[in-house]
Amino acid sequence: MRRVVLLLVAAAIMSVGLMAGTAGAAKKITDCKKDKNLVANITKAFNTYLGGDTTAAKMVYIQDAAKLAPISDEGARLAAANGQTSSDTATQIFKLEPTCDSKTTATFTYDLGRVPKPITGPPSTGFGLKFAGDAVLDKKKGVWLISSATICDLIGANPSTPGLGDKCLQAIGG
Repeated sequence: MRRVVLLLVAAAIMSVGLMAGTAGAAKKITDCKKDKNLVANITKAFNTYLGGDTTAAKMVYIQDAAKLAPISDEGARLAAANGQTSSDTATQIFKLEPTCDSKTTATFTYDLGRVPKPITGPPSTGFGLKFAGDAVLDKKKGVWLISSATICDLIGANPSTPGLGDKCLQAIGG
């Protein structure tokens, strides 16, 4: 009897795990216009870069990540040296507004805002800036990547990193 109960409990646990695994699996994005969560998906990609604690974590959703990593690190180091970052707050995307340009590309405008750590939600206000950016769909993974040029533009817009935006564009061949 005891074996039967253990077997039933194990089977129940396995079936719940299987159902949760398939229900929780993210669906691959294949077309910009069919992406019902376009704002959330591009925001997630950009916020991963902005809020990452390590270079590897930051570069997960960035196009040409290997080329940009050293420049991104240099920009972060300079921003920290100039007091633009703190350990108790994070910069995040505010009011991202995307437009599909093709099946696999999107342009967007956005602002940035600050939130306390740990990050529990988006900023309630932005800085009042209106940046423009691009995202490209990684066809293999089915996720949005923030274009390398967008990251270079963001780095170049920071007054603490003079010349680094141009260096960044050169690194990606732009």
